Amino acid sequence: MKNLSRLTLVAIASTGLALALTSCGGSGQSSGKASGGSSDSSALVSTATAAPQASGSFGSVVTLPSGVAFTLDKQALFTPTKFSSGQIDGQRFNSFEITVKNAAATPLDLGTLILTTTTAAGAGCVDIFDGQVGLQGAPSNPVAAGGTTTFKWAISCPGKTGDPLDVNLTTDGTTSVDVKGKLI
Repeated sequence: MKNLSRLTLVAIASTGLALALTSCGGSGQSSGKASGGSSDSSALVSTATAAPQASGSFGSVVTLPSGVAFTLDKQALFTPTKFSSGQIDGQRFNSFEITVKNAAATPLDLGTLILTTTTAAGAGCVDIFDGQVGLQGAPSNPVAAGGTTTFKWAISCPGKTGDPLDVNLTTDGTTSVDVKGKLI
């Protein structure tokens, strides 16, 4: 009798839990309203972006008012290896070097670096990572005041050779530079 009452309690608890969890999703239809009364749910994930503080082109030094300078150079076609991740079949694979010279008074944390790359008509590119060939993202150690670091970056972009390529580098969520070039 004790076993039957425990079994009944477990069954009731499981059913109650299942009903509670399935009601969390609602009817599956959106009301179009986000919390706070907003009717645009994209407002929950989009962030305001300010105009770049500096701009230039591949091969040129682009310097922020703080003294931090970026150079995107040595752009080349990239052939992903079997260890690469991020590439999309049928797209152009480009790689380049990023040199950061920190003439600012404080260390620069590249852990906050965000690269946003786009091609013609604003089509977004994706980053390619491959530790076997040195594509590991930005360095994890800060660039000391007066210091310089160089690292490799690769992207997978829709488009064709000669299409415009725009690379925006944001260092602290608000400070950015814009570097323009062309897909190769």
